Amino acid sequence: MAPGLMIDLAATSAIPKEGTLAASTVELPSNGGAVQPTIDHIVHVEVDGVPDVTPPAPQCPFTGMKIYNQAKKECDLIRSTYRTLAPTGCTPDFCQSGRMTRINEPRVGRDRPLSEIQQEAVDFLRECRDSDVIQTDNALSERIKEALVQISTTAAVSTVTDRDGNVSTGLAGGTWYQHPKELEYGLRASWRNARRCIMRSEHEHLALVDLRRVQSSREMARTIVKGVQKAFNRGHILPTTFVFPPRAPGKRGPMIWNHQIMAFAGYREDDGSILGDPGNVELTDRMIEFGWMPPLIKTRWDFLPLVTMAENDAPYMMELPAELRRTVQITHPRYEKEFRELSLQWVSAPALSRLGFDIGGNQYTASPFIGWFMDSEIGVRNLADTFRYNALPGIVRALGLSPEPGTDLEDLPEYMHMVALSRAQAELNFAVYYSYLHDHVTMVDTLSSSIEYMNFDQDRAAEVGFRLPADPYWLAPPQGSLVPLWHEGGAPNYQPKPMICRHVQDPIKAWHRETPAHKRSSQKGLIKTLAEANENRPRIRIFSCSAGVNAGKMAHRLHDKLERLVHEVDDPYEIEHEKALNQLNLVEAGPEDIILIIASTTGRGGIPGNAQKFVHRYESAAPLMSPPRFSCFANGDSTYGDSYNAAGLAIQQLMTKMGCRPLLGHCFAGDTAHHNPDWESFTHWLENIDHLILGNHYKIDLPTSLTEMQEKTTTLTEMPTATLTRVQRLHPQGVLQITLDIGDKQYKEMDHIKILAPNPDHEVEIALTALELSPNQALDWHHQPAKVFLGRYADLDHSFKRLDWYPNFTSLPSERQSLLKTAKAITILASEMENIPIDAALVESICKDMASIVPRLYSIASCPAASNTNLISSIAEEEEEEEEKEKEAEENGGLPTDTKETNTSNFVDIIVKVNPSGRFSSTFLLSASLGAQMRFSLTSPDTWSQIQNQKPTAPFIAICTGSGIGPVRALLQRRIIDLQLTTGESGRPRATKLKSVSIGAGTSSGSIYSSSPRGSVSSLGSNGVAAPQRTHRQQKAINHHTHLG
Repeated sequence: MAPGLMIDLAATSAIPKEGTLAASTVELPSNGGAVQPTIDHIVHVEVDGVPDVTPPAPQCPFTGMKIYNQAKKECDLIRSTYRTLAPTGCTPDFCQSGRMTRINEPRVGRDRPLSEIQQEAVDFLRECRDSDVIQTDNALSERIKEALVQISTTAAVSTVTDRDGNVSTGLAGGTWYQHPKELEYGLRASWRNARRCIMRSEHEHLALVDLRRVQSSREMARTIVKGVQKAFNRGHILPTTFVFPPRAPGKRGPMIWNHQIMAFAGYREDDGSILGDPGNVELTDRMIEFGWMPPLIKTRWDFLPLVTMAENDAPYMMELPAELRRTVQITHPRYEKEFRELSLQWVSAPALSRLGFDIGGNQYTASPFIGWFMDSEIGVRNLADTFRYNALPGIVRALGLSPEPGTDLEDLPEYMHMVALSRAQAELNFAVYYSYLHDHVTMVDTLSSSIEYMNFDQDRAAEVGFRLPADPYWLAPPQGSLVPLWHEGGAPNYQPKPMICRHVQDPIKAWHRETPAHKRSSQKGLIKTLAEANENRPRIRIFSCSAGVNAGKMAHRLHDKLERLVHEVDDPYEIEHEKALNQLNLVEAGPEDIILIIASTTGRGGIPGNAQKFVHRYESAAPLMSPPRFSCFANGDSTYGDSYNAAGLAIQQLMTKMGCRPLLGHCFAGDTAHHNPDWESFTHWLENIDHLILGNHYKIDLPTSLTEMQEKTTTLTEMPTATLTRVQRLHPQGVLQITLDIGDKQYKEMDHIKILAPNPDHEVEIALTALELSPNQALDWHHQPAKVFLGRYADLDHSFKRLDWYPNFTSLPSERQSLLKTAKAITILASEMENIPIDAALVESICKDMASIVPRLYSIASCPAASNTNLISSIAEEEEEEEEKEKEAEENGGLPTDTKETNTSNFVDIIVKVNPSGRFSSTFLLSASLGAQMRFSLTSPDTWSQIQNQKPTAPFIAICTGSGIGPVRALLQRRIIDLQLTTGESGRPRATKLKSVSIGAGTSSGSIYSSSPRGSVSSLGSNGVAAPQRTHRQQKAINHHTHLG
């Protein structure tokens, strides 16, 4: 060990609070009369209630006191800077600084008390704030709250080991999600804190490959190989760490069998000798036992396969691709022939794979790291050590380096033996560096790396007042005093967190313990190649079901988004194109597959036709043996009340019954009440999926379950009221133009309006009488009085849902049951209630068994500018009034005005085709009078934005049938308004203004609704084409051009 001062700061038994100090021991050299402290000299004090161990002041007032004061100052600075210090392996009774492996140093793989994990998470996040990884104090507070909740919710009762090594049964702290920037900082800080590494000046350049999404051994192997290939970068190595999921309480976590990703096999020969790398003999034996078949002709340089082992998965063995099996042939410019005959070589880069990271309480048990070699790692250790390749004696003989060439090396006196080996070591170390430089593979020489470390250490000391943590046994280069770093004594030996550490378990022994012998035999695998792993990638399969187009549109976008996201992380999944849900065969899905479903609801909670076969196929099937993971997005309308997203919920429950594992634990709900499609909720669902399967992080603000979504979406009480102001029959076959006053609500062309038509007043009166309710009677189970509930919420013209309140219903003849099940609620209330005793409980059961009124969706057939400037007139208005208004409009720049009063209402036109059984078009309108009111809501599909995104001059074709002419009518009105605003003209547009316009709609009858089976076709500019307003003169002037009203 290098001479000088060695300070060891051991951690205390309690987690220090902010500002507290940890215990320490200080060992001083016996130098200049200074007293060497023993355990008897240690003074115990308390700092903030925490026991502290500080050496007494030495008795000598000269050199010893100076050293003591320097050490004391440095110790105090270290303890006040680092919130969490881990044990270094030394104790007040026993120093282990001379041991390569220390018996009580921290390791990953042990469960630790909840309070310790929480405190370390808080300390780490505060360090992130200090380093500006977290930008604000408010953000820090939020992150601390999130971390503490996650650690608590993932905690489990287990055998816990506290930081002093005490073992007990208690609550083990769980894991928490660290943002990629936080994790990257934690990895870099761990490297900076690594006491045994000389290359820490490069820690800021360490890159993170976030693989926390990976759950299988196969995917671990595939991503490691692809990642190492990328990081090797054709010899220009990029230091990179590949991080797999953290270990959960009670689990071992993912692990890797190999000590290094690229390493040579070691074969035990019959004569007891070792062919290959003696350091890998046991690992080689275990891999052969697992199923690896070495080459028929074994050599010293056979690459071992990679064996990975995810949590809850069997080990997976993969052959390294040719790029990673490339070696650097060791040659020498002066001894080229001799080194060629020696045939020495080594792997191109170190890729350590059994180290773990302890970051903020999270234990990352599988985090392989690739960097570059320092020359002495190969030339002085791997190839030269007697217990490894022991190449020096062969180099002495080949190069003739012995002081007495005629004498066997082993027969030389020790001092001559040492001279020969030293010469061989120097030449080998030079040859190693020369060879890597010649092959354009990154490597650093010992002297340069030592100087870089010393400069980094001194800069750090100048910045914070103390030096980097250092373990002299490991840090001092093997060339000894030839390297200046060997003389840099006095390095403090302390261990801050976050930190790099080993796993408490050996992965192969862990597999043996976890897996019975008969299962181990069945898990033995044939070696796979990277190509085979790519072919066997798990699939992300996308399915949709809908009576319309929105679910399919969302599924298509989901495919495109995921294809891009998956490609960004080296394609761990194969993305299949979207299909109808009826095409999903769950038996074909593998346990690593992910099934994503977008489900719309049809009618009153019905399953769409393109999903019914799927539901029927599995509603009585047995659970799957190896079920896939899945998530369901329900694309529904909250104004449909109790049937809101019913199909999505049913499919979610069916998938769960089949044993499929939900990614989110519930159905993610979208709501088209305001936006159709609901892209905002869809995007948040996609972010959840991306986070869970690919590891990307998003802050999820929207509610994610049906229950939470229902609490935040539109309810009937929040819906505004519209007033019926006009009903005009446009066609004898039953096409109506309806005008509604929607008050101060705003809309635009191409919007939709949802109308909830109330029950007719006479039906409400019948229901009140049958249930013995007064109109204003309060209902304990509903927020509205009886008349309002029966008028605006319950659908009296629909059948009851269950009829479980009906006396002896299940005992009735089947014909009678069928008759009651299909009868309207109002019919049963009017004819069946006379002999049924009525009480409050029965009334509640009856009302809750009624179907909710569901909205009817219509396309808006008017332009807001046209509707609000052409004030609604009665059908009997005289043409003279219309002409007078037109003159006033012309005097006002083309915009009609009403000089009598200011009208602040907004009017909406809709085109309605009468359905004889339709609730709104028939039942409501036939009995309603002008002034009747109804609930409504406005929604905005993305069609209008798509039109607006086109070039203004680009033509588009609108194809519409029947009442579907409404949106085209609105666009035509918009063009007329735009024309009037820009030219001041009114009436029929001139042909010169609309050269690109070609309109054909209906027949020459002049009707807005044509009986032609070809419907109506319009070729329009992207912002709509000019069309007449609704005055009689304008209609007459333009009807020869188009038959659009």
